[in-house]
Amino acid sequence: MTISRQEAEAHYLKAIEKKLCSPEKATIFYSKQVLDYQLNLLRDIFPANTKHAIAIKTCNQADVLAHIIQRGFGLEAASFEEVLLAKKAGAANDQIVFDSPVKTISEINKCHHELPGMLLNANSLEELKRYPKNFNGHIGLRVNPLVENAGGTFFNVSTANSKFGVPITKRKAIIENCIQYSEIDCLHFHIGSSLTDLSPNLKAITTMVALAVEINKLRTKKGIENKIITLDIGGGIEFDKKTMREFVAAMHQIPNISDFNLVTEYGNFVHKHNSFVASNVEYVLSNDDSLPELVYVHVGADLFVRKVYSNLNANYPCSILYKDKPEENAALQSYNIVGPLCFAGDILFKDLKFHKIQEGDTLFIFNTGSNTLSMWSGHCSRDLPDFVFY
Repeated sequence: MTISRQEAEAHYLKAIEKKLCSPEKATIFYSKQVLDYQLNLLRDIFPANTKHAIAIKTCNQADVLAHIIQRGFGLEAASFEEVLLAKKAGAANDQIVFDSPVKTISEINKCHHELPGMLLNANSLEELKRYPKNFNGHIGLRVNPLVENAGGTFFNVSTANSKFGVPITKRKAIIENCIQYSEIDCLHFHIGSSLTDLSPNLKAITTMVALAVEINKLRTKKGIENKIITLDIGGGIEFDKKTMREFVAAMHQIPNISDFNLVTEYGNFVHKHNSFVASNVEYVLSNDDSLPELVYVHVGADLFVRKVYSNLNANYPCSILYKDKPEENAALQSYNIVGPLCFAGDILFKDLKFHKIQEGDTLFIFNTGSNTLSMWSGHCSRDLPDFVFY
């Protein structure tokens, strides 16, 4: 489910009429209906014993987080500050998964004393030493299953020298620590993001289930009652309804997986298609008749940090709401869409084709629900765009 151009234009005009935003600069619109559709897919397709902790870093807007919590879903925090955002949004402690790879001693102790019941996934064997005896919550251990995937330079976190998790090549040490720290009741992994191939994640889950089964057998032999009961399988897969059903069906075939509760940490999947940005076109200028005209708008590298600074091939469809309807059969022209920041690389799109754009038209940019406003850059100290949760 996505937001259509017609729906975007209607909500934009309605918001201006109700004075929920100003047409002078830029506004981010986020659809509650599309969010609910994505959340319902997770709830309807995954097993009933799955806790879905939606990644806060992907979209950290207070109203959105509160809605996710009200729907009975959890939140995944990649920093203690995100833990506090989750609490402010109304999350119960047992709805929060805390995954930072650099948890401080004071943060762990605050969770122990003030936020009992949370799941904290330790990123390393060294981190385990920081947990107090009889920790007042759940402890998971992040394992790097070293599964090759197509996450690429930025998003593949299952490499040999990844900063995330204990590599599976240290299997003996992992097992020994899970015996020593018998409070550990969860194993966690996340191999990468923006993945469309299901097989690496299925391979990783198979590896983790086998590891959990082995740990539980050894604990039983040693008279340790506490068991690994949960597998946190992370996120990162770019699902649609069909591929999600295929993934879950394949996951059900993994031996012994039904013995474990599941946790997921999807963010981009949940948020990506739920939002669009509307910006006033401030100027349309031509420097050279042989080059595309420049369309100046009120968002740029400040909102689209990943796209501009990392040069990712992100899919952001665009459209124009014209103040004057273009003539029928009018020719298309080439435009470069440029942002407001004071550096030459602040270019959002090159060589887009539109009917003639004029000052006062409105540019719509779609698929902006994830990794945009939550990554807002302070460059040039510009104000955040208005945010409308409709």
